[in-house]
Amino acid sequence: MKKTSLFIALSIVAVQLMTAQDSNNWNKRALPTGSDWVLGAGFNTVNNSGAGITGYGKFDHWAFAKIPFYGSVETNLSAKWRAKATLSFNYFKDGKQFNGATILGESEGGNDAGYLALDLGAQYYFLDSKKYEPYLLAGFGLSHFGDYSTTRDPLTVVKPVDAFTFNAGFGINYWFSESWGLNAQLQGKWAFGANNHSQASIGALYRL
Repeated sequence: MKKTSLFIALSIVAVQLMTAQDSNNWNKRALPTGSDWVLGAGFNTVNNSGAGITGYGKFDHWAFAKIPFYGSVETNLSAKWRAKATLSFNYFKDGKQFNGATILGESEGGNDAGYLALDLGAQYYFLDSKKYEPYLLAGFGLSHFGDYSTTRDPLTVVKPVDAFTFNAGFGINYWFSESWGLNAQLQGKWAFGANNHSQASIGALYRL
């Protein structure tokens, strides 16, 4: 009777250990067996007010107009590192702050400022989780700001400008399943010359 009870107890402990091990393996990030591709798409907003961090909480400092969309593609480099390319579009319209001036948009007889950016970067995932994936990012990009008019000098159209940028920021992925998830991200873009700006985005993810 004692041997039978001991055998049952040991069996229960073994099952519990195997279950815990399976659970841990499921939650932890696994080493990729090959190229893992993730597509992303959603909305973005751009801050080029010139006010720095003090302007983050002001609505008129963030552009979100016409085509505020982005698309991205990323692939694994290792269990912790991924490479990502992002193409984004936006517009600065009436009343938005742009390098310390106020945009005089098309609806007021001026000109909106278009925005186009191509960014390449690396993302480091610092948690061993498949469901919640916070990360740090760094990389480079090319941003294009279209011509525009301001309320300060409505008769002058400011010429378009291109800016090479160094980018850094953070974000998080949340996965509903093996294939579908959500992404939220905030990054600063420091230009080699002028037009330092920030960009925030939120969108959907699909793993191929």
